[in-house]
Amino acid sequence: MKPDRKNTKTILIDLSYKGSSNEFEEFYGYTVTYQELEQQSYIEFKSIMFENINKKIKFRKYGRLGPVLTIKANMYESEIENFENLINNNKIETIYGWIVKDVTLITDEDKDLEKTDLEKTDLEESNYQNEYSIEENIDNIDIEEDLN
Repeated sequence: MKPDRKNTKTILIDLSYKGSSNEFEEFYGYTVTYQELEQQSYIEFKSIMFENINKKIKFRKYGRLGPVLTIKANMYESEIENFENLINNNKIETIYGWIVKDVTLITDEDKDLEKTDLEKTDLEESNYQNEYSIEENIDNIDIEEDLN
């Protein structure tokens, strides 16, 4: 993994096929899967970014919502500006027709909110484990033995 780059901003980039699922099936048929071409387009997208902006940008697949692949990237302000120029000039479209559908800048406030949610989830899991062990201890009590 590439080393961390200091003072970068985090952005989420949504990639998806330029048309609908029906258009994809009409054009490509059933000979190739959506996931195969999506992976190829992800690789091609990274190549475009490395060639036109900077080879040191860190990209990670962040998640998927339906047919949209979200990529998390850490970029400097100047890199984000160059990225915006590429989008505005329609310079980011892969051979297979994947395009950038949406870009979201993650602010420090969003990061704090995400951290709080993770801590809350950890606390809830911890409480569940404590409840489970208490119930387990209760189940192991032999009432008749304790009464004698």
